[in-house]
Amino acid sequence: MSLLFVACSLVLTLTCGTVIVALGGAVQTRARAQTAADAAALAAVFESGPYGSADPQQRAREYARHNDARLIDCACVQGATEMEVEVVLDGFTARARAVIELDKLATAPMSLPGSTTTTGLQPAMKLAVDRLIEASNGRVHLVSSTRSTARQTELWNEALARYGDPEIADNWVARPGTSNHEKGLAVDLGGDLGLAVRLVDELGLPLWRPMSWEPWHFELTGSRG
Repeated sequence: MSLLFVACSLVLTLTCGTVIVALGGAVQTRARAQTAADAAALAAVFESGPYGSADPQQRAREYARHNDARLIDCACVQGATEMEVEVVLDGFTARARAVIELDKLATAPMSLPGSTTTTGLQPAMKLAVDRLIEASNGRVHLVSSTRSTARQTELWNEALARYGDPEIADNWVARPGTSNHEKGLAVDLGGDLGLAVRLVDELGLPLWRPMSWEPWHFELTGSRG
């Protein structure tokens, strides 16, 4: 009786263990599927803007595949600020939606050309940027500073040509006369941006990064009112 009880207990224990492992595996797979969906949605909405270079649905498919999943649905309209995707991974499906908040859009990506010197910046901005670059000992450099209204017009017209709708173009590129690059109050930096942030704090420079999704973009503190 005792032996039978022990044997039964052992069988019950092993069975419970198997169920727990199975449940744990299902939870992990479901989590992986959700991660793949999240990545695909974020990739798609990124590609919808001027920073992207590929079709949103194509990019969503690539990121789903990179996470061992397969894209099965994508509400991905070029130029839209909201994307929704659905993926499947080992029989588990997951959906995700990525939205860009229009009031937090960047005026221009780092690659948009402008002056590569601090000449033309507002005096306080020029002094702060010059001190920052000098203190970095070559590890931080200027990518773009002042931008003429003519250049800003070109950039906005390019966005209009790409999207075919002025309201969508406004979502991605500031209209001429509204960019802080035109006012000499903004720069895009390259190199060791972590060091740049530390130097701003250590030197007490009047610089800040108003847009966390553009870590290279620095503006004069208070320039946005």
